[in-house]
Order: sequence, then C-alpha cells, then structure tokens
Amino acid sequence: MEFLGGTFIFTALTYSTGKGYFNSYFRRISVDPSLVDLSVDQIFFEGGRQITLILNDSLFVSIVMVVFYLMLSLALSIVIKRRVSADYHEAIFGKLSSLKGVLLIGFFVWFSNFSFNSAIKSGEMVASKTGCIAVTVRSTQKDEGQSGCLVYKTIDNIWVKYKVKDMVMVSIFPRDNFYRVDTVAPSGK
Repeated sequence: MEFLGGTFIFTALTYSTGKGYFNSYFRRISVDPSLVDLSVDQIFFEGGRQITLILNDSLFVSIVMVVFYLMLSLALSIVIKRRVSADYHEAIFGKLSSLKGVLLIGFFVWFSNFSFNSAIKSGEMVASKTGCIAVTVRSTQKDEGQSGCLVYKTIDNIWVKYKVKDMVMVSIFPRDNFYRVDTVAPSGK
C-alpha cells in the first residue's frame, strides 16, 4: 500500500511541477496557458526534468540527510531495545512510526511547494531567453498568410504571436487549417 501511495504522490508532484513550468513559460511570452493544449507526456517529462534538476543541485545534501536519517533510526532502535522493557517496544515503535509518517507528509508538502516554485522560475527564465522564430503560416497556396513569432508547435497546432497596433495577438492554427509554414533563414547563410 505504501508503494501505491508513494507512486501517487510522485505522479502528482511531477504533474504539478510540469504544469507550473509550462504555465509560467506561456504567461511570460504573453499567451494564456488555458489556450495551449499540452499532452500529458510533455507535462510529465518537463515535471520530471525539473525535479531531477532540483535533486542534482542538492544531491550531496540529500545523500547526507538520508544517511543521517538511517543512522539515527538504527541508533534509536538499539537504544530503545536495550533501555526499554520488551513489553513497551511495540507501543514505542508504533508511536515513532506515526511520527515518521507526519514528518514525511510535512516533507512532501514542503518539497511540492519548493519544486512548483522552482519550476515557475525556470519557465519564466527560459521564456525570457527565447528569441523570435519568424514564421509565416499559409492557409492556402494563394493566401499571403499570417506572419509573426512562433510561440509553440505541436503535432496538432501552431501558435503564432504578432502585433496589431499596440496589442499582442496570438493565432492558433490547427493542423488541418494551414497549407504550410515558412520560416525566415538567418541573414548571411
């Protein structure tokens, strides 16, 4: 049962981290995240990547904490078995197990909040460094098309951001609604 609970918690943590990343990314580039349909595998991939980055940044600290926890548990178990009569072992271990559960819940709540906020910062940072890929989306062979910056592309849709007067507009072209997409080659090549 603990394995299933842990799997559920990790899945929820990965999903929320991925959604936090993409929501902040799209908000930073002036696109409402509710307009963008992301596949679940994209969300889980990015969430897992963000969690891996967090763990890699603090790998040494994580290993030290796990080793400290294991040594403390072993020492506490030995002390209880030597100092406390056999009649009370089960009661004490039951209370310590409950305390461990409460501490784990607290840790997961903290880590969920930390990973979500880290993913938001990461999404904003990536979006601020993203340049404009100039494209023209053509609906038919004769159509002049819509020119602008490519915001996002999936197998089903293309999002193009462009300015009309002082407003930033975003057009979403479904796969069956455009003829082709032209990109502008960098100058000098």
